[in-house]
Amino acid sequence: MIFSLKIVFWTSLAVVVYSYIIYPGLLTLFARAFGRPVTCSDDYLPPIGVLVPAYNEEKVIARKIDNILAMDYPPDKISVWVGSDCSDDNTDAIVKAIAAANPRVHFWRSTQRGGKTGIVNGLAPQIDSEIILLTDANTMHRTECFRAMARHFVDPAVGGVAGHIEHKTTAGNENAETVYRRFESHQKVLEGRLHSTISAFGGSYAIRKGLFRPIPKNAYSNDDVLIPMNIIRQGYRIIYEMDAVAEEDMTETVSSEFQRRVRIGAGNFQSFFWLLDFFNPLRGWPWFCYISHKVTRWFSPFFILFCFFSCLLVAVFGGSDLYKFLLSWAIIFSLSGLTYHQVPLKINRHIFYFFAMNLALLLGSLRFAGGIRSAVWKRTERT
Repeated sequence: MIFSLKIVFWTSLAVVVYSYIIYPGLLTLFARAFGRPVTCSDDYLPPIGVLVPAYNEEKVIARKIDNILAMDYPPDKISVWVGSDCSDDNTDAIVKAIAAANPRVHFWRSTQRGGKTGIVNGLAPQIDSEIILLTDANTMHRTECFRAMARHFVDPAVGGVAGHIEHKTTAGNENAETVYRRFESHQKVLEGRLHSTISAFGGSYAIRKGLFRPIPKNAYSNDDVLIPMNIIRQGYRIIYEMDAVAEEDMTETVSSEFQRRVRIGAGNFQSFFWLLDFFNPLRGWPWFCYISHKVTRWFSPFFILFCFFSCLLVAVFGGSDLYKFLLSWAIIFSLSGLTYHQVPLKINRHIFYFFAMNLALLLGSLRFAGGIRSAVWKRTERT
């Protein structure tokens, strides 16, 4: 029994360490050794249709449309397509008024609520541009963003380009989510050099319209995984472009950010069962990146629990000083995160975020287990 617990402990620890430490290191080495360049041209400017799902976005929707139309990109090659998910505020009226004055702005209202998934599935086929750029109403692009994305599509092997998103923070108020996004972005860049980044940030990514495939109607907060992976399935690459910068405001409260993470967690486990074909090693680098970056990360809450409780049992019943030592450090590590608000050190903040993120994943798995029948959710309030 003790021997079996030791195997569980070391296996679980190895998976967590591999996911967060070893894989990023291997990715750096592999990208340098096996990376494949992408052809780019700053002169390549294909027509872009910007798809904006909106539900009760009256506070930001006019600014969002202005932001898109102000891009450093030929005006005749940009169109805006706003899809209302049955908004019951002034969103529809605002967009209709803008569309009446500007033929480049289009409005479509869903007949029933279907979340972002319903809007994307319903509106994407109507867009008449070569490139579809999917974005959120609260995401504001910097003026050079569209050009930075478009230049990659001159390469016929590229099926999509994921943009870089930064959180707007005040001085001295950088949160752990911002640091984690930088960590994620670096990995996405390297994955794109190998073959493809296997997910995008949902607020800003572009795809070839001809490669769009509808996603399941109950897809829950995971279009930025499923749509890129559908493109990879068709043999194309997804590139991550750091110069295609957009900005998002931070969520208003810790609790709202946590609930957003739970929702994403539920969508991750939903995606896992829709992407089982990527367990095939014959898919090459996308297989390696998907298993290493996503699957191990999604299941890390379970491995953390296995690691802790197996160590606890071995320390108590096995009498091993090594496991007592490891258990002591695990407790200290956990307490430093749990007491972050009382001892607000920078390292404690990141440990707190690590545990909060994994707790949200764990709760997301429970939400998934309870059944996800609709893609609808309540919008996240932001500063």
